[in-house]
Amino acid sequence: MNRASLGPPAACAGRTTVLTPAVRIPEPAPGISAQRIYPWVQAAAIGVALVLITAILHIGSAPYIAFAFAGGFVIHMAARPDRIELGLTALFGLLFASIYFGIGGPWMRYFGWQWGLPASFLGMGSVQTLAIRWIRSRPESKPGYLEQLAEVALLPALCVGSMIAVGAAIYWSPATYDRLLYVFDFKLGGPPSWVVGKLFRSERWVYVLCGSVYNSLPLGLAICLAAQAWERKQKRMPLVDLRWLSVALGIAGFVLYQVCPAAGPAYLFPSDFPQRLPDLAGVAIQPALMQQVPRNGMPSLHVGWTMLLCWNMRRRSKWIAAGTAVYLTLTALATLGLGEHYLIDLVVAMPLGLAVQAGCTRGAGRERNLAMAAGALLTLGWLIALRTGLALAIPSGAVAQAAVAGTLVLSFGLLWRLERAAIRNSIAGISAGRATLAA
Repeated sequence: MNRASLGPPAACAGRTTVLTPAVRIPEPAPGISAQRIYPWVQAAAIGVALVLITAILHIGSAPYIAFAFAGGFVIHMAARPDRIELGLTALFGLLFASIYFGIGGPWMRYFGWQWGLPASFLGMGSVQTLAIRWIRSRPESKPGYLEQLAEVALLPALCVGSMIAVGAAIYWSPATYDRLLYVFDFKLGGPPSWVVGKLFRSERWVYVLCGSVYNSLPLGLAICLAAQAWERKQKRMPLVDLRWLSVALGIAGFVLYQVCPAAGPAYLFPSDFPQRLPDLAGVAIQPALMQQVPRNGMPSLHVGWTMLLCWNMRRRSKWIAAGTAVYLTLTALATLGLGEHYLIDLVVAMPLGLAVQAGCTRGAGRERNLAMAAGALLTLGWLIALRTGLALAIPSGAVAQAAVAGTLVLSFGLLWRLERAAIRNSIAGISAGRATLAA
């Protein structure tokens, strides 16, 4: 049969059907596929990043970053991980510790190092373990693991960012306003930093206790975050999410550090603090160059954070209220006795906390706007007055003390009104929802 006898190709409804030979797709060559390798490359990259962060920031001699990772470990343990996660966390923690000390990472015996340093490496293990579980989980499980990883990594990320920002501020602000803050503290009856500092030197146990509390701020914050995480699982939504509150206060505080930068009396008078009180006659009341130390004021974020933790946790029980109040008191004493802050730094932290609390409070209506505006105006007013020296025109004694007392009373009064409004509106919203369902 010749080719012409086959006739035209078969046609159907004007379309031509063309028969093509079957093509056999070759099977992949044996070996490890790229899809299997890629998740492990991601996990390894996270591990390398953790090693670099802790090596550059010296986790062994930096209590702030150490306790931040320790806080991440606490949040991880509060979620009750299974035995596999516990084993991996401990294994990775041991690995990270071996790498850090194997490369000669520095360490020192700071307040609380006995439990803060080991827990910091376990916190690194928590981040690594949860990262692996997130990377290797099924698509439907990824959001849950990602949320848990974000909660554990939040405090380390916040503290790493703050350390970088504070370190950079040393070069942005070579001159500080410590001398003006020191003079203003005299108007309040004498710088209390020297009084508390002498107490620390005479009572060693007070020194150690307050120093440990001061260093452990990220850990205290982690405990509160873990409590709120448990409440969210119980479908109990707090009025203020402490995660966003902590981040917002940190960002606001570091921005405000540039308005009236200060280092603290221990750096202003390193040879005199706290044994000898320098005479005002020998102090030039003007900005001056400061040695390369962190500009962590003003205001005091340590006091701002602990004040907001105390305020937001106090309603849970009398024991929690008492514990957070003690924690706030010891932190305030530590900021003064260690020479890290002036008394006015602690005062200005209150209206800043008010403004941030208002910004993060849900459903407070007009009270929210009033609290935000009042807190922001009070904070900026004090910072500008201290930077320009206008605050030094306030008469010493009763007038200066009244200005400070008025700031504190107004701040806490507006905090109370803000909370009342949020609770009232929340109850009204629940009642309206129930009425709608009943209808």
